Amino acid sequence: MRFSAGLAALALVAAGAALAEPGIKPWKGKATLPLARNDMEGKAVDLKHLQGRVLVVNFWATWCEPCRDEMPSLQRLREKLDGRSFDVLAVNYGESREKISQFLGKQNVVLPVLLDPEMETAKAWGVGGLPMTFLIDATGRVRYSVFGERDWSGGDCLALVEKLLAEAPRARH
Repeated sequence: MRFSAGLAALALVAAGAALAEPGIKPWKGKATLPLARNDMEGKAVDLKHLQGRVLVVNFWATWCEPCRDEMPSLQRLREKLDGRSFDVLAVNYGESREKISQFLGKQNVVLPVLLDPEMETAKAWGVGGLPMTFLIDATGRVRYSVFGERDWSGGDCLALVEKLLAEAPRARH
């Protein structure tokens, strides 16, 4: 009897924690935010030139454990949607190219990484913690944001990205 009561209490705590976890929220800030950074190879990447693509913009750092845990799901999402008007941009929060490169090599993660060494972009986007992720529609508008680790390769996260892809002008042809 005590064992089942203990399991019931544990289930309630777990359910409460799941409900307390903040979800992906509609974006209430500026519709378009500036994002013009160099990637790991020094190539300039500007959000303005990526219109027509749905984007997941993820702010992260190598020292952030939830960020490290989330990276493989971002890669799986990118692979799952390969060939569609979609991409992931991983914006690193204030670290050197060398440190990022070592981390990506050890983790075997292949994602487009943009450098934000002075954290100017993070500040402009209102990033108050890591990981912080934004979903951008094909018109370049920020539509959703979420703080904290997620599994982007399935469930509600994937469904939301698919919704934005379905809304894209090219998807209607």
